[in-house]
Amino acid sequence: MTLILKITFPVSDPILIFALVLFIILIFPTLFNKLRLPEIIGLILAGVAVGPNGFNLLSQDVGLSIFSQTGLLYLMFLAGLEINVKEFLKNKKPSITFGILTFILPFVLSGLLFFYAFKMTFIASLLISSMVASHTLVAYPIVGRFGINRNRVINIIVGGTIIADTIALLILAIVSESAKGELNHLFIFRFVGYFIFFLFLVFFIIPKLSKWFFKNYDGESGTEYIFVIAMVFLASVVAEYAHIEPIIGAFFVGLALSRHIPHTSPLMNRIQFIGNTIFIPFFLITVGMLADLSVLTHSLSLLLIIISLIFVAVTSKYLAAFILQKIFKYTKTERNLIFGLSTARAASAIAIILVGFNLELVDESIMNATIILILISTLISSFYTQNSAKKIAMKEENEVPDIIDVPERILIPISNPSKIEHLINFAILIKDKKSKEPLYPLTIVNDDDKASENVVAYKKILEKAKMHASSSNNITKIIPRIDTNVADGIARTVKEFLISKVVLGWHSRKSTKDLFFGSLLENVLNKTGKTIFVVHLKSPLNIFKKIHVLIPPAAELEIGFTEWIESVLNIAKESSGKILFWGNESTHEKIRQAIGKRNIPNDIDYRRAKCIAMLKVISRKMTENDLLIIISARRNTLSYNRHIKQIPYQIDVHDGDLNTVIIYPEQEIIYKGSIDLQV
Repeated sequence: MTLILKITFPVSDPILIFALVLFIILIFPTLFNKLRLPEIIGLILAGVAVGPNGFNLLSQDVGLSIFSQTGLLYLMFLAGLEINVKEFLKNKKPSITFGILTFILPFVLSGLLFFYAFKMTFIASLLISSMVASHTLVAYPIVGRFGINRNRVINIIVGGTIIADTIALLILAIVSESAKGELNHLFIFRFVGYFIFFLFLVFFIIPKLSKWFFKNYDGESGTEYIFVIAMVFLASVVAEYAHIEPIIGAFFVGLALSRHIPHTSPLMNRIQFIGNTIFIPFFLITVGMLADLSVLTHSLSLLLIIISLIFVAVTSKYLAAFILQKIFKYTKTERNLIFGLSTARAASAIAIILVGFNLELVDESIMNATIILILISTLISSFYTQNSAKKIAMKEENEVPDIIDVPERILIPISNPSKIEHLINFAILIKDKKSKEPLYPLTIVNDDDKASENVVAYKKILEKAKMHASSSNNITKIIPRIDTNVADGIARTVKEFLISKVVLGWHSRKSTKDLFFGSLLENVLNKTGKTIFVVHLKSPLNIFKKIHVLIPPAAELEIGFTEWIESVLNIAKESSGKILFWGNESTHEKIRQAIGKRNIPNDIDYRRAKCIAMLKVISRKMTENDLLIIISARRNTLSYNRHIKQIPYQIDVHDGDLNTVIIYPEQEIIYKGSIDLQV
């Protein structure tokens, strides 16, 4: 039997197409990384090589086009998702300034060039200048790879991008309707109506629906992911029907969902992983496939158009970044990052010129010149973004932290399998984002005749914890332990593994005389002075609107004062909730000093209160969308008082469904005898 393999080019077999693209994604980024070149360039040049104008291995068939379009929407969605809305509003002045500069300068310069120098019609010049004024955040994945998504200029860049692209695409809609002869009062009213409905859907209906969904399907990560992607495509479809480009819809829905998807959550990890490894590379390859480098040799006049277009496009974007830097006193590296991210043309440029080409407003020469611009500007964007992002990341890495301490290690004792995900998610939330230390899930088996059997059973629980933590790119080191009792086992583990924080679940009791969590918490508090978090959550962490922090007098005198403030800020940062500190004025002043000049995106309010007096008042005003954090204290420490021991009774009696986290800060204690036994 003879097997004859027949392959025609461009490849038409969908399996072979997919296999070929996957090998490109596998090989080219790795190769260019070895050459110390941006991986994005590798994917785009690979697209040039395999495209119709290269070796003709692939064509823009329906399947590839779907993946490419999905990648483009994914790219804009991720850009919106990374924006902290409150931070954006705080920086709205530089964002608006940049949006105007990065649109006006390219728009005016390119419009004058093509209208006067190349004798284009007014409508054609308007179309080309709007294309040049737009840009696509093609190099944005580089920012995520270097971990500088929260740098102060990122929100400004993305905010300015959406302003510039929205104006450019609105001009496209007007030019398109004008060319068709349909630009009239009816079109304007219809457009405004559709746009208002689009904004209502994205910023009111989808957030409300998402909040309900995340609350009722918390922990079902696969279902959550499908829901999020469905919302992206829903917004994109509605945007398309509203005569707005789908990429604007994808960006806006990312903006709307940014506060509901914590950046350290498994869901965010899945969104970024699938987008950056599959869909976005598909888009970058198809961008390269559009390029036809042979047009450079067609004619001198075409070559002049291409050179002029590239010069004006790149220079004008650099001028916008340069002026912004001078106005707002940014560093040279930040200016280069602004220029790098804003100089690439891809998505909106293709959309604008394709519409103009189909309406016969521009000819094939402008179409090819635009594709060459896309390739060159993307290469420049990748180089500048990678170099500046690397410098910023290295600077942030070398900055001396406010607190120099032992490595942060978080222990998570687990006894109830149903609480694993909540405890792991909370530990990830409070963890220092720069820490390379693993999480330490722990189960303790009583030292009896069935100890060996129980260790095997509890190991399965730990493996589940390990699997959930790994879904958010967090390493775990599971610890199954045999000990005489749970409290001693926790205390010994803290000492043996140099643990700095312990996250415990809420062990509710039917009787309040069990003193909160029975004897377990008391014994653990007596045996270790490390920070302990007791977690009782009924709602997902990403839906909290207000975070009430109840603080006892003299809390600022304890060793762990600044540490629990960091933990509260980490929780608030991911939920974007307003922080209300309830306590004495002297404590409030120390909190203000601890926060210092850091740029905290959350609203912060300080209110006078005595712990026990205000607990009932605060808790009765709280809803399922609020979180209560109580700063407690161990017996015989500086901030301990007779009211603190009554707080657990108040919570238990009032409302067992209250979302509560009780923090016992690190405090000096006298260790009990069992902790000193040989480990």
